[in-house]
Amino acid sequence: MKKKFILLLSIFSLFACETASVDLDDDNYVFDGRGGVKCDVDGIELKPKVVTSPGPGSSELRFESFMDEDFIILRFNNRDENNGFLAVRMVVKGINPDELNLEGITIDFNDYSTGMYSINTQIEYSTNLEYIGEFEIEYHDQSERILAGRFWYDAINSENEIKEIRNGEFDMKY
Repeated sequence: MKKKFILLLSIFSLFACETASVDLDDDNYVFDGRGGVKCDVDGIELKPKVVTSPGPGSSELRFESFMDEDFIILRFNNRDENNGFLAVRMVVKGINPDELNLEGITIDFNDYSTGMYSINTQIEYSTNLEYIGEFEIEYHDQSERILAGRFWYDAINSENEIKEIRNGEFDMKY
């Protein structure tokens, strides 16, 4: 019984692992919604943490509609070298992937659609009218509910410290 439990747990762990294998610069890259998400934060690559047990993942792309406004939310998290919680989040407002093919669209990050970064959920960085960025959709398969693209932004906190989010790529299902 113990061996079966360990085998079962190992199998679940393999299915729950997330990787960020997305590489949109590769001419042979195949969009399948399983490439994940990654970016550089102040020049250091950040990928979602690996999930080793069943349960919520460390990254997600979802579409929501609330009070007659549409939102695409992309987020992922990891830990720093001191085990601090790091989170990259984007909220793109005003587009509906179920109604429109979004391929080729670029959305500006500002204070309406925003890019955010947080450390231990206390130090909050965000785009605004001065510190901006872009969210570009390179691939959209409406029937398979796959979005893929790139993002970058500069986010500032209340103490005027800036985080540069660069080289962001994603290939995920919503």
